[in-house]
Amino acid sequence: MDALTALANGLNLRAKLVYAGGACGQWLMDHNSDKSIWFHLVGKGRGWVHSPAWAAPLELADGDLILFLPHAAQHFLSYSPAHLPGDMAGTRLTNWDQGEAGFVCGEIELAVPQSPLWRTLPAEIVIRKTEAGETSARLIQLVIAESASPRFGSNSVIERLCDSLFILVIRHCIEATLVRQGVFAAMQDRRLATVLHLIHQEPWHPWTIAEFCTRVGLSKTVLTDKFKKLIGASPVEYLKDWRMQIAAQWLKESGMTIDRVAERCGYDSVAAFSKAFKRCFGVSPGAYRRSSTAIPGRGPLPAPTVRGDAA
Repeated sequence: MDALTALANGLNLRAKLVYAGGACGQWLMDHNSDKSIWFHLVGKGRGWVHSPAWAAPLELADGDLILFLPHAAQHFLSYSPAHLPGDMAGTRLTNWDQGEAGFVCGEIELAVPQSPLWRTLPAEIVIRKTEAGETSARLIQLVIAESASPRFGSNSVIERLCDSLFILVIRHCIEATLVRQGVFAAMQDRRLATVLHLIHQEPWHPWTIAEFCTRVGLSKTVLTDKFKKLIGASPVEYLKDWRMQIAAQWLKESGMTIDRVAERCGYDSVAAFSKAFKRCFGVSPGAYRRSSTAIPGRGPLPAPTVRGDAA
């Protein structure tokens, strides 16, 4: 297992389908969120993104994919490059065949959306049909095909395909050097990737800097300097941060007790875990679990804001 796979598994990253269908009229989509990654795949027709990230509205065509991370500027998807409706009254959602345009829209909820882990990725990621690699292109076509001709279990199939597509998007950002700092950039260094894999896969292990150095054949000074240069923290500091990220994720799972979360994060006692968690998030694990908005900008997303009368 590599560092990226272990990271995705540890954070339990899962896509949630919000809409798959057509749109007609003077349609407008508003999916701004500081808590989730939103993705939009154009399955037919065209749409335009209105955002200060681009000097002019960005055209999206059939097969294009765009993702907006929590730190993206406010944006809207519209039927026109010249007209941005003031509200969604003119939006008419239809089935796939009747739509002038067709979209697959969804979100990936993040337990700690403002983490440096995500902020080192581009705020807006565009994958053109002509630029997608062979694997990504095949997945995109499968998502579109499943959306255009829904069958039993289609929503689940689409979501699992989008899970894989999201990992491929991150791989694209890494391999295309769209990230130059942070964890994803560090994965390009074989030795740092080995340490990250160990941390992501076994956060409960009592790792020490000496053990990391032995595993990768680097001195303490060199390994620490490499980590700080790219990630901004030492390996042990990153381990502590990673434990808090997965703790926040696990606390949102109904079947996971605080005692179990503390154990899985490598803490000998709930008291020690609670102290570390409160120092990181400003609230106790119990308070975080009880409130879906315990941390400003860090919690479940409200109801989606795609509006309009379904045909």
